[in-house]
Amino acid sequence: MQNKKFTPKRWYDTKPYTSEVLSILKDLSLQSHYDIAREVLKIVEAIKVNSRELEEPPLSLGVERVMGLYAQNYKRRWYDKNLPINRIFRSASSLQDRDFQNIMQGMSESLKEDDEQ
Repeated sequence: MQNKKFTPKRWYDTKPYTSEVLSILKDLSLQSHYDIAREVLKIVEAIKVNSRELEEPPLSLGVERVMGLYAQNYKRRWYDKNLPINRIFRSASSLQDRDFQNIMQGMSESLKEDDEQ
């Protein structure tokens, strides 16, 4: 038997926590999506403001977006058509990769905690 190497097919399969976050969000209500988006967008904005205050702010063009891994112009997936979720990923994808990963990890942990309660 040959070892088959896993080849990610979706842009978020290459990002830790992102696939998990999307699967949890998919089962939540639209109102929950708006509530979550409101809080996450505050965090994204705070990160952007804080990074501007650095002596040499990191430059980010949203590499994934530039490379087309998050091609929102197709709008085929549920998260592309869902305004609050789309805004989360569009805004967070313009951050440095480390910041994006931190947001996804925080969302994952928070959503799991809420699910257990």
